[in-house]
Amino acid sequence: MGVLGQTARAAVLALVVALPARAGEIADFDAQFANAWAQYRDALIHSAPDHPDAAATKEALSAFTSAWRGLENRWSAQPPPQYGEDADFGDELAAIGDVARHAARQTRANEIEQAHITLQQVRALLADMRRKNGLERYTDQLDAFDEKLAETADDGLDLPTLTHDQQVTLTEQVAVLMFLAERMEKRAPGNLADDEIFLAQVEGIASQLRGLWVAVQDGQRAPITAALSDLRRSFDQFYLSYG
Repeated sequence: MGVLGQTARAAVLALVVALPARAGEIADFDAQFANAWAQYRDALIHSAPDHPDAAATKEALSAFTSAWRGLENRWSAQPPPQYGEDADFGDELAAIGDVARHAARQTRANEIEQAHITLQQVRALLADMRRKNGLERYTDQLDAFDEKLAETADDGLDLPTLTHDQQVTLTEQVAVLMFLAERMEKRAPGNLADDEIFLAQVEGIASQLRGLWVAVQDGQRAPITAALSDLRRSFDQFYLSYG
């Protein structure tokens, strides 16, 4: 075998050895991230404005900041393969860690509502990272729904009956929510395709949206406010389970 043949064979062997190692790095990062994300999700839910739990938020945030620090230490200098082309990966991990530590300080100061708002930034930062690297997680579907749900506010409904402009705006917003809810079901991970609890929760959200649509068309403030409140509670629980 000539020198060129030997060189090519060595390159192929090196690639064969490298591929499982890189696949292992992908799995290692995903597992470490999943652990940190579970702690983050707990902190987000426990700090929610409608049922804040200061002690549980502090505990979850402590676990999240610790888990994220470990993730930074392991991956900042050498990103996993799925983020291998991202020159800013280490800085992006650090930015998320900074947000988590800021939320922890707010929690220690008993500023639970502010900590919840701060923690929302983590989801946006992670979504930007994934988008930049051509990646997608099921959480992105939930975040899109959550963002639109936050826009669908009843704060400005100060009269018993909607104005024409308010009705038009809410109709458009609810239509988008219905589309996003359908996408949450269709783009669910394969392991949830036949999960009866998951399917029941998705259908529950869809049913609440249909009720909200009817309330908006009727134009009365009280049913709309009640329907939105119920929908937010249901989606919070859904996010806790599958986000």
